[in-house]
Parts: sequence; C-alpha cells; structure tokens
Amino acid sequence: MSLRRNRLLPVCAAVCAVALTACSGSGGTGGSSEGKGEGGGAGGVVSLAEAKGVLRAYVKVNNAANATQDAEKTATVESGALLSQSQASFQQYPAWTKKEQADSEVPFSYPVADAHFYIPPKGSAEFFMVDTRITGASIDKDRRRLLAFKQVVDETAKSGKTWKAVAVGEITDGLPAVAEDGDGFVTPVAATDKVGSVKAGDLMGLSQDFYVTGGRKAAGTFTDTDSVKAWKKAYANRASFKDDCVDGSYEAGAGGADAAYGVKTEDGGALVLYDFGFVYKNWTKAECPGSELHLDDLPVVTKIYLNGRTTILNLTRTESVIAMAVVPPSGKKVRVTGYQEQLTYAQ
Repeated sequence: MSLRRNRLLPVCAAVCAVALTACSGSGGTGGSSEGKGEGGGAGGVVSLAEAKGVLRAYVKVNNAANATQDAEKTATVESGALLSQSQASFQQYPAWTKKEQADSEVPFSYPVADAHFYIPPKGSAEFFMVDTRITGASIDKDRRRLLAFKQVVDETAKSGKTWKAVAVGEITDGLPAVAEDGDGFVTPVAATDKVGSVKAGDLMGLSQDFYVTGGRKAAGTFTDTDSVKAWKKAYANRASFKDDCVDGSYEAGAGGADAAYGVKTEDGGALVLYDFGFVYKNWTKAECPGSELHLDDLPVVTKIYLNGRTTILNLTRTESVIAMAVVPPSGKKVRVTGYQEQLTYAQ
C-alpha cells in the first residue's frame, strides 16, 4: 500500500480562541442592574445577589479545574455546549504545546463590581446573562465577555437545581442596548421565539448551512461578518488539498446542547448566544486506490483520538461551535459577531 502525505489542516487545533471575535462591548443599558430581584416588582428568575454569587463561584471553580484539567469539577459549574468544549480541551491537553498548556492554566476573574446582569422576570425563563470584564495575567485590558447561565437539574443541590454556565461570547465592539421593563428586568428570547422572520433556534441550522452548502439557505438571513466569511471559506476549502486524491465535506452535527439563549434589545431585535455542531469528513478518492491520509500535522487528532496513528483511510472530526449574534427586528441581516469553535471528537 502506497502512502500519500497529505497535509490536512485541522478545523480547530486546541480551544480556538482566535475564532472568538464576538462584537459587543461593555454595554447593555448601563449600570449593574442594582435592585433587580431585591424587593419590588414581581422578582426575577434569580436575585441580583444570587447572580453575583453564581458568577463568583463559577470563576473560583473554573480556575481550580483549569489548573488540574478536572472535567468533573468543571461539570459542577458548566453544562451544555460550554461543558462539552471544556471537557474536550482537557482531554486534548496532553497534545498541546507547553505554551498552550501554561496559558490554559492562568487564573482569570470576572469582576462583579462593574458587571451588567440581564435578569428575566420570574417564570419567564430559566437563564440569565452577564456582560462582564475578564481580567488576569496576559489578558488584554478592558476585554469583556457575555455569559449565559441556566438553571439545570442537580440532585446534589438542596433545591434540586443549580445555575451553570452554558454559553459565552467575546465582546469587542459594543452590545446593542438591551430592553428592560420598569423593574429593570429583561425580556428573554427562547429558541422557539420569533424575532421578525426568524426564530432564535433557527440560527443553529442556518449557521450549519454555511458549512454544509456554503450558505444556500442561510445567505438571505445573515450579513457577511468576519465570522460568516470564515464559515463560507471553510466550505469553499473543504476539499482544497495539494494532493488531488483527498476529498472532503461537511455535515450537520451536534454542538453539545443545540440551544439558544437570547434577550430582547431596545430596537425590538435580540442578542442571542447559541451553539451548533458540524462534522468534517476527509477520505481518499476512489480513483486513488491504496492511498491513505497522512496526519502528521494534526497532533491533537493523532495523539488523543487515534492512539498515535498518523495514517488513516477516512477521517471524521466533530466540532462544537458557540456563536453570538445580533438579530435586527426584521430577522434579516443577522450579524454573527463572533464564535468559539472546539474539536470534540475524531475517528
């Protein structure tokens, strides 16, 4: 059997932080939601004091878990796609460079003092969002993130439920103003809720469409942000290899939760965090019998998932993506402001 040395570039090598280019800055409606859920009105899904405690606990446990790559500890504060990505990164840790390993262990903080908490009224949702700075060694000044926390079943908790982080987006350019009622609560947008012509949950399948077809269905809904351009480029380059014996294609896959969490903005649109997945397949063409894929440039795949093998006839990689989007009131020209992509499995 002959060996063809094909250079298969990874869809995502480690945590893919460079893909996290979400637009949105320190923002919201201004202020840190003081008074929300603390008397007056109908109350929120969580009190402000409890929400602050959730954020503090998340940072503490996350830092401890990152220091030792403890997936079980992370599972106590994360769920859904975010947990799937974290667990995958811990599994892949041994194949990372020393610098990547060291960077992943640097402690970080989400300062509560100037964080903006977006809390829906009680009974309207089981999640809340936080716009917060992220600080720590080697972390750029004024860097911010948007996080979604969901109340999930937890048999170890006294109430039977606990709050866990389920999605995150990087903020780089200013969030649209989030709508608040007279008591300071926000209007949640669930996956089944429509914003103009599109449901929040539709963003998942439409985003997958960029990988699977290049955007035949999705092009009319989204505007060409850097994120969307990157997705289109991935489709265009799906079979772009120096060796003509290699082929490739994308298929829809699971992202870890396939969920969407959103809040209404003042203009009638929405700010949404959502996840989706895709499968990337490579194989040798029929007209090249006896050939194999050579994977010496995919250390995570070969060391972690293929038990050290560097050649294979067919390669399948599963990726999880968490994206952030600003949806206009019309539901058209949706702006995907950034995304976080993570390899979760290969075979």
